[in-house]
Amino acid sequence: MTTTLGFSLELSSGALTTHVGLPSGAACVHDGAVLLADADGLYRVGGDDDAGVAIAARAALPATDCGLPGAKRLVGVAVEGVVAGELAVSAQSGADASLCGRLGPSGEGNFPGRATARLARGYGTAWRVALENVDGAALDIGAIALAVVPLDRRRP
Repeated sequence: MTTTLGFSLELSSGALTTHVGLPSGAACVHDGAVLLADADGLYRVGGDDDAGVAIAARAALPATDCGLPGAKRLVGVAVEGVVAGELAVSAQSGADASLCGRLGPSGEGNFPGRATARLARGYGTAWRVALENVDGAALDIGAIALAVVPLDRRRP
């Protein structure tokens, strides 16, 4: 297998960037667009789709107890950032509760906003959450927050 090395030199600042495993033989900027070339053709990099097909994006968070011992109810998932379309939210607890909801859009232009998915009842001590863009819409997420309600009535 051949490893391709690429270098990008920013002429105004002198910054040098090295790319390893670049799937092309040449790269350049032409008329404001980044172009890559290989033996099969010429490709434009950037945009909100892949040759007219929406780009699927999915983020899955590891299981968390949200820093609280004992059982808790996950009542919502909030996202801060720019979400151009909708995100499907799914959550799974260690007690086999499965929840789902939707959030978005949020933000306006390039300014971030906040969107929240309200979730149905379910409980567990730890939760795993996944987000997936529904329609391939562009997103730029800055933070994901889980809203939980402790079910343990004992005081720590």
